[in-house]
Amino acid sequence: MKYSKVLYLGGAPMVGKTTIAHIIASRLQYGCISTDDIGAGIASVTEPSSHPKFHYMSNLDYREYYVARNTNELILDINNQHDAIWPALLALFKNHSTWDSKTIIEGWALRPSYISKMSGDITGIFLLSDDSLIESRVRSSNFSNGASDPETMIQRYIERSVWFNQLLKEQVAQHGLNALSISTDMKPENIADECMELFYSKQKSITNHWRTT
Repeated sequence: MKYSKVLYLGGAPMVGKTTIAHIIASRLQYGCISTDDIGAGIASVTEPSSHPKFHYMSNLDYREYYVARNTNELILDINNQHDAIWPALLALFKNHSTWDSKTIIEGWALRPSYISKMSGDITGIFLLSDDSLIESRVRSSNFSNGASDPETMIQRYIERSVWFNQLLKEQVAQHGLNALSISTDMKPENIADECMELFYSKQKSITNHWRTT
């Protein structure tokens, strides 16, 4: 089977993007890049005064950041950061789809409104879920351990994640992009299987289009 040189996997926090991307990368012998790591890398070599959108936690512990900021502020912060990081991600897509190595790029900074403007040897999927999946995974994780107010942190994280998941559903439909609906009873290996089928069918349709035009 032939797959695009660059594959992408988007979705809200806690839907399993990283796990699925690593499974697919291992199967295809692709590299794997996280948009979260790109953002963290930019933040590590910049200052809040020059790049405030990458330093939105203002030196707060990540747990206290969610306690201190309300949901609307959390949404504003991540909208600003995703907007600021896109030029760097676009360069990654361009490089890997032309002369660099084959790779899969995953992360929630991949928004349909950005992705829809790209062209080249690129194929991808957005993982969409219902709100209950996101909430159950947030509450079953231990990332709130040590927070001064764990329930407030968890609730605000859930609210922002659910907001983002709904945004993805709307933008995926608007731009006609590939999506896969997942549920709590789906195993990572099975989700990876379905993603790869969608990657392949999309690439096949693009190839057939080139042959007939």
